[in-house]
Parts: sequence; C-alpha cells; structure tokens
Amino acid sequence: SNLEVRDVDVAGVQIYGSLKNIVALAAGFVDGLGLDSNTKAAIIRMGVEEMRRFTKVFYPEVLRSTMWDSCGIADVLTTCYGGRNRRVAERFV
Repeated sequence: SNLEVRDVDVAGVQIYGSLKNIVALAAGFVDGLGLDSNTKAAIIRMGVEEMRRFTKVFYPEVLRSTMWDSCGIADVLTTCYGGRNRRVAERFV
C-alpha cells in the first residue's frame, strides 16, 4: 500500500497538535482517578468535539478533513492512551 500525501493544512496540523494535549491531560486524570474505560472514551469524544468547535470558531480556514488525518484523530487517540501528557496527568492525581 502507498501512503498518500495531500496538500498540508499547516494551521490545522498545528492547532490539532496542540489541542490534543489538553484532551490527553483529561484522559490521564481519568486514569489517575481509576475511572473506567467508558469514562475515558466519553472524555476523548467530548474533547474531540471541543477541538472541532474551537477550531471552527477561531481558525475557520482549517480544513475539516484534517481532523480525520493521522495528525488529527489518530494523534489524539495515541496521545490519550500512551502519550507523555496522559502519563503526567495520571501521576498528578
């Protein structure tokens, strides 16, 4: 299989790359509090929705499709399950 590289939405990559860390902190707090996986999934879903809303209001030029690229949803999930920000928040609790 070949990797497809499209025009890069620089603003979208940057904003999603920043906002996903906030969602990961919330996921880490859930883990640190010993809450269940349904709670973590709900936090991630709400976080992704807030990322979309924030971006739509403050960065309307960002392409909606960027959220569904590797730099969007895949990066959010990876960070929320194993990233540094998640681990720090888990230990903070």
